[in-house]
Amino acid sequence: MKAIQVDELLRFAQAALEAVGVGAENARTIANTLVTTDTFGVFSHGTNNLYNYIRKMQAGGLDAKAVPTVEKEGPSWAIVNGNAAMGMVSSCRAMGLATQKAKKTGIAYVGVHNSCHFGAAGYYANLAAQQGLLGIAMSNTDPNMAIPGSRDVAIGNNPFSFAAPLKNGKSVFLDIALSGAAALKIVMAREKGQQVPPGFLIDAEGLPTTDPSGFPYDSHLLPMAAHKGYGFAIMVEILASVLTGAGLLSQVVSWNLDLEAKNNVGHAFIAVDLAQMLPMDEFEARMEQMVQELESAPLAKNAQKIFVPGEMEWAKREKALAENRLELADNMAENLERAAALTKTSLHWLAD
Repeated sequence: MKAIQVDELLRFAQAALEAVGVGAENARTIANTLVTTDTFGVFSHGTNNLYNYIRKMQAGGLDAKAVPTVEKEGPSWAIVNGNAAMGMVSSCRAMGLATQKAKKTGIAYVGVHNSCHFGAAGYYANLAAQQGLLGIAMSNTDPNMAIPGSRDVAIGNNPFSFAAPLKNGKSVFLDIALSGAAALKIVMAREKGQQVPPGFLIDAEGLPTTDPSGFPYDSHLLPMAAHKGYGFAIMVEILASVLTGAGLLSQVVSWNLDLEAKNNVGHAFIAVDLAQMLPMDEFEARMEQMVQELESAPLAKNAQKIFVPGEMEWAKREKALAENRLELADNMAENLERAAALTKTSLHWLAD
């Protein structure tokens, strides 16, 4: 493990991105997205991927200088062309547009095409929640998941998130891939030489395996809860790809295995202005009532506490910000060192 100040990680990420041609504003957006994700404890989708994002820019699969554009829009919807920019840039722009429109119309949808991997979906859902709106974010991915009855990949594990605001400035939020585990979490297990729980992977014959060493070529993700995860993945594919004009199923290539290729990933963002339907103080009171009732459910044997979705992530973020410190696994530290060497950017670790 290696420790780093949150402020230093943010500075480094922005500087490394600027070193490869990303404009200051976009570099700040990307860095903030990735470091915030790290502070939530979702290290698989944070700055651990900075090295490969930079490699993809240098290989031509991402346009460091691209600016997303709105292609068409109505009062409560829009379609955005990411123009092969980083997924974080397109996604922050799109959710910002969705919240603006929702504040006028009550609810808004913004779809994105010609984008790339956008990191953690929960970040964007929380952009809406931090403004007192309900946020929903989703994306298709390259096919990395088998479907019931298949022995090869057929659809992406298509991440989905929602966030609803709480009175204390936090949110109840869920951020999940629609496979048993996110692909990047399987990659982290593979890099650490660890096994994964049963039900996450099948081998090349379509049989269950707990060995991630062959992932993604000789083993494949399974949908969470079988046909249920499969059905939800189709829903995301429709909203983020069919509707937006993004790459569909096999038209999407892997963002980190095909560095030279444009991904044409699709995203979808929905914002709901809750205050137009219910006074916010009443909504917040009802949210608090819901949380309290859930957390007061009788504890199972050996259980210490019941959590609502997002509660553990907010606690990790509070701790990281209060201490201005993150502890990173060795493989993650190595990826940051690679990014530093690739961009000739300084990176300072804490001495302890």
